[in-house]
Amino acid sequence: MAPAWSQAERFVDALKENPARAASNYQSYEFVDTELTPAPKGYKPVYISHYSRHGSRYHTGESYFKLCMPFMKECENQGLLSEAGKEWYKDALTVYDEHKGMFGMLTALGSKEQEGLGNRITERFPEVFSGKNGRTEVRNRCTRVQRSIVSMTSFNTVVAQHSPSLHFSYAAGDKFRAYLNCDPENYPALDKFDDQVEDSLKHLINTSRMFQVLFNDPEAAARIIDNPYNFSKGVLLVSAISPNTDAHPDMFKHFHPDDILGHWIIRNNIFYAGWANSAEMASEVATIARPLIHDIVIKAEEALGENSTLAADFRFGHDTGLLPLVATIGINGMHEKWSAFEAHEYWSSSEFIPMASSLQMVFYQNKKGEVLVKLLYNEKETSIPALKPT
Repeated sequence: MAPAWSQAERFVDALKENPARAASNYQSYEFVDTELTPAPKGYKPVYISHYSRHGSRYHTGESYFKLCMPFMKECENQGLLSEAGKEWYKDALTVYDEHKGMFGMLTALGSKEQEGLGNRITERFPEVFSGKNGRTEVRNRCTRVQRSIVSMTSFNTVVAQHSPSLHFSYAAGDKFRAYLNCDPENYPALDKFDDQVEDSLKHLINTSRMFQVLFNDPEAAARIIDNPYNFSKGVLLVSAISPNTDAHPDMFKHFHPDDILGHWIIRNNIFYAGWANSAEMASEVATIARPLIHDIVIKAEEALGENSTLAADFRFGHDTGLLPLVATIGINGMHEKWSAFEAHEYWSSSEFIPMASSLQMVFYQNKKGEVLVKLLYNEKETSIPALKPT
């Protein structure tokens, strides 16, 4: 039987070109410049509704480090690390040391990603931020989490530099989390299903190959490491966060492409199962997205009302807020429902939900008051296939 990942061949080249793409939703943002389609004659951009995931961050806790680092230390003490193992462990200690006191916080790269977003949105849509049309108000809302607040600050600092005549208001708190980001504890069915997906795909991981890379005596190391799958998961997820850090050592270089791909498939499908458009859980995910959709609609109606002074509504949250949104409204690439067990054949978490992902809804209006909306996901034009474009 061919390995399950043979159906993911269209992602293989991308992973080989940049192994860090195996990081799934931990991947740092890759901006690709594209030319935007001009609006029909007579239409000008007047308002932008925006949701951005925070930029690159540190791991939120020590759990992934605990899956592998104690075992690496013990193997080091017993002289079992290969040269590659010594190098990987040294880099892992550097990454771990940088995490201390910063778990879950935005990294310097995360700030730069948001500054880039802020710079490009003002360069692409200067009319919205000129203040010349009477629209001088920019509202910001974010969760109270540091990485969201600093993302909001980094983004708006740049926008304000381009737009000195605008007034910026800011608010962060649990009040806004109610629609910006769900509480996973309220959706136990999603966690339970995630576990089912992971269990069904563990056979993709050949831990013996990783042991041969990291250890000079794989059998002796195996007697120390009580759960080879969890150990390999920890190694890959510690490696995955590295590109987001200041030190950013290349920690994927030691491993076989199939091992990297196997872990990517598992994390990819788990994320699709719990937060995207899976055939099994799409209706559950839609309940997460509804409050945010309501907020977008209500604020857009206000912004397009007579004598409105609103230029933009900027929201800053998390992948678990943004992904349910774009899945539920069905943007291109998220408009079909696939089984979570086969999601890797059709969908890439690395492409759809890296750090600093964003949905920008740019509202255009003509003199008659007629409105058109341009959608950009990760700064590329997209559409909702269920809706007929103008």
